[in-house]
Amino acid sequence: MLGIVLCGGQSLRMGTDKGLLIHQDKLWAQVQADKLSVLDLPVKFSVNSSQQETYAGYFGAEQLIVDDPSLDIRGPLLGVLSAHLSNPEEDLFLLACDMLLMEIKLLEKLIHSFKADDAFDAYIFTQDGQQEPLCGIYKAEGLKKNVHLLQTNGLAKHSMKYVLGNLRVCETGIEDQDYRCFSNFNSQEEINNLTSP
Repeated sequence: MLGIVLCGGQSLRMGTDKGLLIHQDKLWAQVQADKLSVLDLPVKFSVNSSQQETYAGYFGAEQLIVDDPSLDIRGPLLGVLSAHLSNPEEDLFLLACDMLLMEIKLLEKLIHSFKADDAFDAYIFTQDGQQEPLCGIYKAEGLKKNVHLLQTNGLAKHSMKYVLGNLRVCETGIEDQDYRCFSNFNSQEEINNLTSP
């Protein structure tokens, strides 16, 4: 399994690359990579082509997965399927770079679900019935199926939630006290309200 920190968003509301912001003396992208590393996973960073040079300066080119230009999609799904195409045999553990408050115990919970029952294509959390697709385990076989759908024009929507609709998903409900772990930060104002966990 490969840990993937998703950094390739446009960060439009933030106005600057979120993965390169600093939290407790570390880049956001590094904060998330460290969490995945605790699970003994090799970690790579999903970036778009405009970020490639800058991120290579911080993490090294071999740590990057750049969006695949052959995929005619946008958003997180582009990063996910690009990561799959460059590592087609690997299951992927995704973590968005802006879920800063995510706790390792929750990531361990997903790993436990995955090890307990491998009959599913994806393992994610749900909050009030809503799926949280950007912190989850996606098996190679399920991603392969979605690449095929994309290539045969069978992927009607290019959203992570639509993709999950094509997969057998193991859902774990989020406890009330853990809701904050799934906050993502999109503006300077939200960061200013960020208190250290």
